[in-house]
Amino acid sequence: MAGSTVRRIGPGPAAAGSLAVALVGLALVLLPSLYSVIAGLTLVGVGTFFAQAVATGHVGRIARGDKAAASGLYLSSYYCGGLAGAAVIGQLFDRLGWTAAVAGVFAALALAALLGSKLVRPEGA
Repeated sequence: MAGSTVRRIGPGPAAAGSLAVALVGLALVLLPSLYSVIAGLTLVGVGTFFAQAVATGHVGRIARGDKAAASGLYLSSYYCGGLAGAAVIGQLFDRLGWTAAVAGVFAALALAALLGSKLVRPEGA
């Protein structure tokens, strides 16, 4: 689904749009309703994994050589960044609570959406 979306609207809008879905989900997890939290977590999961698929595919399309190495470096960065981000968000939660942790995730996803919106189709694609 991510691939067909990228072909239709391009990688930048696909990445930013999917992360916007995740941001809406984050807002829902702050509401005091189990249904809102479940819906919010679903949207966060769908949005972030869709963006991950867009980014992973984009790396493969823009790498001119050593595509496997480029993909490996991207995935290593993805997981190392996730590990570091989880540590930071965990500290926010421990020290300031749930709302601060959600705000930290919101800031990270908003930055990712901004950066993702800059992705462009490779020439000839």
